[in-house]
Amino acid sequence: MNCKKYIIRNGRTLPIFKCLIGDGYEEQGLTQCLIIRKQPGGKFTFAFFMVDRLCLGVKNAFVNCNFTEEQIEDLIEKVFRDYEPEEVTPAYFHNLVYGAIDYAGEFGLKPHKDFGLAEYILDPDLIDDGIDEIEMGLDGKPFFISGPYDNVQKILNALDRTVGEGNYTFITRPEDLD
Repeated sequence: MNCKKYIIRNGRTLPIFKCLIGDGYEEQGLTQCLIIRKQPGGKFTFAFFMVDRLCLGVKNAFVNCNFTEEQIEDLIEKVFRDYEPEEVTPAYFHNLVYGAIDYAGEFGLKPHKDFGLAEYILDPDLIDDGIDEIEMGLDGKPFFISGPYDNVQKILNALDRTVGEGNYTFITRPEDLD
């Protein structure tokens, strides 16, 4: 069975091994999130999410299976090269990911296209009341920081349409001005 079929069929039933988020996530608007599930036989399935809780929700996602313990350790090192990973509860992890998606959805913004498969590693039943305690946006408003792969005009149009011009903050990264 290929990895995609395996994830769709088994992803949510595998026991959660770890939920990791980049250290400093409470101060950062953009957070690397990695959920790892243990397969029978000792290998691992994982899903990675780049979560933007300030505006865009899930900016990136990828998923894979059949990783050895060594490959998982290498992955953790690569994903969190800039931040020390912090282990969080599965409920908090799910609240953060789904909370950011819900927030972005208020503006008509959808998760990254690969979220559709990566979502099979998540379990929406783990969302609890803590979802309402995670701050989204900045000072009560969407805060859009353009990235190299963002369709800036599409996002600005969505924000103008849903919250109105002047009711959000937008900044462009200096490297995007070149």
